[in-house]
Amino acid sequence: MKRGNNVNLAVGSYLAAIDMGSNSFHLLIVQLEFDGWRVIYTEERRVQLAAGSDMGRLQSEAQHRALQCLRDYKEIIARYGISELHAVATASLRDVSNAEPFLSAVEGELGVRPIIISGKREAELVFRGVTAGLLSPNDGQYLVVDIGGGSTELAWGSATQMHGGVSVDVGCLRYLRYFPGGELQRQYFAAARDAAAKSFRHALADFPASFAASPPQVIACSGTALAVEQVLMAQPEYPQSASIRLMELRTLAADLSFFNSVEEVHYPGLAEDRRSIFASGVAIVLALFEVLNIDTMLVSQRGLREGIIENRLAKSGLKCQQGGQQ
Repeated sequence: MKRGNNVNLAVGSYLAAIDMGSNSFHLLIVQLEFDGWRVIYTEERRVQLAAGSDMGRLQSEAQHRALQCLRDYKEIIARYGISELHAVATASLRDVSNAEPFLSAVEGELGVRPIIISGKREAELVFRGVTAGLLSPNDGQYLVVDIGGGSTELAWGSATQMHGGVSVDVGCLRYLRYFPGGELQRQYFAAARDAAAKSFRHALADFPASFAASPPQVIACSGTALAVEQVLMAQPEYPQSASIRLMELRTLAADLSFFNSVEEVHYPGLAEDRRSIFASGVAIVLALFEVLNIDTMLVSQRGLREGIIENRLAKSGLKCQQGGQQ
């Protein structure tokens, strides 16, 4: 098993991608086929690598959780004849002083050294991963949004080419700081929403003017957006479609004030490991709706890990793509 582009890929080859996010780690294993690639195995695990790193250092407990997760992933990967393993790290490792020793420890476990990608590069890979899986791409413009634990990536362009992308220091784990002591008060939620909106407005100052006349189709692809969607879809009156609608999102945001702390948040459809960061996530999603002035946001299950696979295949010259849902 190797990392890099020096392996000749062929139909039947297995590729693995690990996305070491600030909140969750994702593993994706795929096999190349004549007419595309298919998912062999996928897993998401809450690690919270960025927890407690506000002072610029990874905490030992977070590193321990991360390394244990990667040991488990290594055991899973060993079941397959993997041709290549690609591992990337994002916002959690961009600005911490002890990233190098941690990366060395990861390399010792996996046999490959993760690449710390920039926010712009993350936006590019996310855009590629999402748009390559569109079932019915149109000739219009797309805005792809990835709300992570430490940052949010926004990338826009057509179904075949990204035209621009930015990374913003807004994330559901990072924004827990707006809920001191874990208290969930209306004014704390509003502060988180307003801070996110301010950051998004600044980041999107160069948003294409043409989008005002022809708004893009907005697609979110993160665990945060999926969690919001699942909670809304668990309501009997909500349409069973892969989307988030503004009216119900505002109702959900108002409903959060009935909980006393972020740890108490619970809804049908909400995973246990998402409860503590759900309020901050809703605040960020609502800020995006308000800044973009949209009524609906589509949700995709694809993201950075699929973008890693698509990018590797593009470099290899293979014309393999795997369709997916928006």
